[in-house]
Amino acid sequence: MKRHLARLALAAFGFGLVANAAMAHEFTTALYVTGENRAQRLAEAVNGFLLAADERDGHPAETSDGHLGGVDVQILPLPEAMAASVTGLNGTAQIPPDVMVILGDAPVPAAVLAELGFEGSVVPSGALPDSWAADDSAGSFAQRYRSAYGAEPSVAAAQGYNAARRLDIAIRPLGGVSPRAALDTALAETEGGVNWNRGTQ
Repeated sequence: MKRHLARLALAAFGFGLVANAAMAHEFTTALYVTGENRAQRLAEAVNGFLLAADERDGHPAETSDGHLGGVDVQILPLPEAMAASVTGLNGTAQIPPDVMVILGDAPVPAAVLAELGFEGSVVPSGALPDSWAADDSAGSFAQRYRSAYGAEPSVAAAQGYNAARRLDIAIRPLGGVSPRAALDTALAETEGGVNWNRGTQ
């Protein structure tokens, strides 16, 4: 009997390691839009985020919403009442999210954070390159966005793209979103801006 219980405990321990390893290779990012025209801005921000999430590590038949830092990312569009405007998501976002990108000047209401049980990293969208809207060179963000979505990129789309690029840079050396202190430090280092040349860090 004791041997049987020991085997069950070892099997459960091994399963836990596999489950934890699997979970370490994916994370959920909430995109929370504040201010006016939230539904439209949320959809555009998600499009920009998806564009970046497919740039470096994308592959056919993905079951996630893309990859950042070589890790599967799932997107949770918020506020939930605005999420009906969002299309193109494949993954299953987990709650609470690991990271929350804020698009807009207002903070996320404390009631929303409490309802989600959120205790992860909060990411302001960060500074955009000065010439992002004017750069129409081959392979530029504007050209790639038009090719993917058939529309001109908005500020919200650029902010979503920028936030994803910052997460890619922060996550790649960590292989995930932990340790949180290291992630927060890396994200703070890119808040002033990042290089948008495709495939660069």
